[in-house]
Amino acid sequence: MKLSSQELLYHQSKVAYYRNEQSYKCLFLYFHPTLYRFAYNILHDKSVSEEIVSDIMLKVWEMGNKLSQIQYLKIYLITSVKNACFTYLSSKKHQQSLSETIDNEDIISINGDNPEQLFIYSEVTQRVNVVIASLPMKCQMVFRLIKEEGLSYKEVSKVLEISQNTIETHMRIALRKIRMDLQHFLK
Repeated sequence: MKLSSQELLYHQSKVAYYRNEQSYKCLFLYFHPTLYRFAYNILHDKSVSEEIVSDIMLKVWEMGNKLSQIQYLKIYLITSVKNACFTYLSSKKHQQSLSETIDNEDIISINGDNPEQLFIYSEVTQRVNVVIASLPMKCQMVFRLIKEEGLSYKEVSKVLEISQNTIETHMRIALRKIRMDLQHFLK
């Protein structure tokens, strides 16, 4: 589902002022995949990620008129999910497991007619995900928000509350590690 920024504001206003269920459904369907992927990348737990995203989206419904005061809903939601994930991790003293670094349903399908191409793509994707999972948490989050979720450096700066220079540094580190690992992998 693709919505323009004007359509998002329209639905946000309809939910805020009229508690319009159709508009809420549009917002939910639009943001859910991004928020779920983001939560899952932090927690590596499908059910907890789903629960956190559902809770955050329920809070959007319950906000009422306050929802209209949020200027950048996407940034607000990603920040809320990030905070909820970290609260969950700290409250459960949960140690992240890096063993589940890729999920078969996350692999983007390429030309299915060429098995060799599909195999190489799958191997490289797995390798990149292993490298990303081995990065420090902030570096990992910066990379995923920019490359996987399409946020700008400025938006990531607001979400993670760090400077754009720090974000650039994290991206350089992530890309350098991926590049170095793939050089060894493809030799």
